[in-house]
Amino acid sequence: MKYGKIKIEDGSLIFSKHMMTNYLPCKDILWVYKRREGVEGGVQKQISTSCLVVVTKRRKRYKFEMTEREIGDCIQLLRALNPNIVAGFPKGSRIPLQSLPNTRDLGALMAEDGRYILPRHLLRSGELYHVSIADQDVLRKDYHLTEVIDFRSRREITDKPDTVMDGVKYHEITILDDETRGITKPVSLPDMIIRHDPVPDEVIHKQYSNFIRDPFCIKQYAQFIDILLHHEEGAVLWHCSAGKDRVGVGTAILLCALGIPRETIREDYVKTNLYMEEEMQHMVRYMETRTIVDSTIMDKIRLLYKVKGEYLDTVFDTIEEDYGTVDKFLKKALYLTPKAIEALRNKYLV
Repeated sequence: MKYGKIKIEDGSLIFSKHMMTNYLPCKDILWVYKRREGVEGGVQKQISTSCLVVVTKRRKRYKFEMTEREIGDCIQLLRALNPNIVAGFPKGSRIPLQSLPNTRDLGALMAEDGRYILPRHLLRSGELYHVSIADQDVLRKDYHLTEVIDFRSRREITDKPDTVMDGVKYHEITILDDETRGITKPVSLPDMIIRHDPVPDEVIHKQYSNFIRDPFCIKQYAQFIDILLHHEEGAVLWHCSAGKDRVGVGTAILLCALGIPRETIREDYVKTNLYMEEEMQHMVRYMETRTIVDSTIMDKIRLLYKVKGEYLDTVFDTIEEDYGTVDKFLKKALYLTPKAIEALRNKYLV
């Protein structure tokens, strides 16, 4: 089959470069995605081209101009020849699952060195309680999920255990224990909203600071990074309850280690507000059947489903106050040597 200036024959992608014909075995292709490039200027007509980008296991990158239809057909054929090929450019977006509103693929976030996080390898999420069969199939078959890391406390895990999926290894890395979280007995979210006093903003900032200062939290986050460093095949997913606070901080630490710019890290963090909006509105409607949803109730609901960029700023402020720089934090607190950071980046960046 011919697509633009390339052909796919006998299991290889064939193209010309530097007056030579090249044969790239489809089994050696790691990632393919569409890229649209163009120039806009004042009243000038937009000039744009569509390209198929091919990344190989040797981390070589090729671009081939073709129509968008050709790109779609080409990707479909390449995936048929090599089901392990990663396709698409998620850029940290939500995975469209039925039962998991805040599960995201960190793939295609760009590091400062120009490389991208390889899609379908690093997934962040909320709790995996009662995951639908369809969603399990997506995670296991499409994303090749092989490891899950649970940041929740023992009480949370007992109340809402992860759905066990065949072929997936599970790790418990509690970031905050039950005593620290102030849990004395199980209570539903609606009851907690009605009974408990609002949590002042300064308390939340203090907790975010403690994620960095508390020796137990740091030890647990270091263990999280170590698992990622030694992870071999498929995707790894980490989660807490809503996938916003403990996961938000853990993800920020990981992205720092991968060399992702701070602005991009902050953008990823606040995406929770977008993906959890529907869940929050559902809770609002439910609470209206039980009580009057005044400003106090709404503040407590927002606390459960929303984040503020300022909370993550507190994490970075604490790191700089205690360690001077993020690099020193990674080395002194998480024991990440330059060699370990290089290995982590080579594993997940292309």
